[in-house]
Amino acid sequence: MAAWAGQLPHRDDLILESIPGISQVTALCLLGELGDLRRFRNPNALNAFVSVDLRHYESGKLVLSGHISKRGDALARKLLYHSIGQIEAASRTQPCRIADYYDKRKRSSQARSFKKIAIAAVHKLLRTVYHLIKFDQTYDYNVVS
Repeated sequence: MAAWAGQLPHRDDLILESIPGISQVTALCLLGELGDLRRFRNPNALNAFVSVDLRHYESGKLVLSGHISKRGDALARKLLYHSIGQIEAASRTQPCRIADYYDKRKRSSQARSFKKIAIAAVHKLLRTVYHLIKFDQTYDYNVVS
């Protein structure tokens, strides 16, 4: 897979590996599952493809929301979910805005499940990855917000 990624016209694998906690294997697996991220018109389309977008249901006065749709690529969703744990572990030595966001949400919330917080961090990770690849930039803690 690494030889295959070296033949690609873009350096997407190196951009993904620049995020602390994303290894070469994880980056290549994500590229294999997601394909070329430039084909998505915005980060919300990427979130919908992976299905970490929130589902909303209304019927009369009943309003249900807050669950992910789970219609998209399950393997990519699983890879991204586990990447949050890797990013969290790597943040002890290398700072990362995604890990900071995850820690802040985890500390501030007593009632929320850690899985919901991890899905929110996956959403932030996807938006960050989309921006980095679209503008052909590597991850920099001081630049990314």
